[in-house]
Amino acid sequence: TVLDFSDERAGVDRWYVGYCGALTPAMLEMPVTVCWPYKTFDESLSNLLLHVFTHGQHHRGLIHAMLSGTSIAPPQIDEFILVTDADLRTADLQNFGWAEDDFS
Repeated sequence: TVLDFSDERAGVDRWYVGYCGALTPAMLEMPVTVCWPYKTFDESLSNLLLHVFTHGQHHRGLIHAMLSGTSIAPPQIDEFILVTDADLRTADLQNFGWAEDDFS
């Protein structure tokens, strides 16, 4: 059985892009109260977002490592950021209604 969460993942990605795109520098420095089971603390929104995105990368690596030990081929998880990768990210940009020229 193959599970496909691509539509759900794309929805989450769109939400993150919209949310982060609307943030101002002042909003990024806003303190956010974080309540964990064993402590409560204030952290800047920018640091919390950095943590969320970095933690997501950690889990992508875990999934890749786990699938590498099975007969299921791991998905492509590398981000196509370099100039020479522009043709590889075209479809991803189109999914958001963007084009490469939007970022030059």
